[in-house]
Amino acid sequence: MKNELTEALDAMKKLSPLLLAGAGYLFTYYNSKVGKEREAQIDRVNEQVKDLYGPLLSCVTASKSAFDAMIRQHSPDGTKSGFVRAIRENPDSGEAIAYRQWMKEVLQPLNDKAANAIVDHIDLIEASSVDPLLLKLVAYVKTVRVMMSRWEAGNTNEWSALTYPDEVLPFVVTEFKRMKERQAHLLGFQPHSKL
Repeated sequence: MKNELTEALDAMKKLSPLLLAGAGYLFTYYNSKVGKEREAQIDRVNEQVKDLYGPLLSCVTASKSAFDAMIRQHSPDGTKSGFVRAIRENPDSGEAIAYRQWMKEVLQPLNDKAANAIVDHIDLIEASSVDPLLLKLVAYVKTVRVMMSRWEAGNTNEWSALTYPDEVLPFVVTEFKRMKERQAHLLGFQPHSKL
């Protein structure tokens, strides 16, 4: 019995380094795998913020601010509906000329950048399908291109069949905030700003 016990202890002594090495390997493998997965998540969220949601937020916010400024400056009664009515009633009016200039120099360049961010980085969208608001924005931007080309050809009475999806700004603000919160969580700190 004593001999068997001694043999068992000797066998355990010989196996101990192997068991410790195996446990060490498993620990290292698991920690390495978790670390790489976390790093990949951080990289993806950083890319989403940098290439999609950040540019999208800045463009649609700037576009909304510029549009509101245009209305305040050029609408006969200070409203969007009054501005649209003045342009449609007289496509050669001061309001219509101002609208075409704002579209060409301010609004459409911002809208183009927003649409390009969506089209160029659609793979960075989290959902299994693209939100219809984003598709509406892209479609609107492309139809405005046609309208502007007709303006250049002299047809100043031309209008886009689609309207700008005003709901896109709150949607993008929500998505950007969600991405920033996720980014902060993955990096181990709390977000500082409230959007």
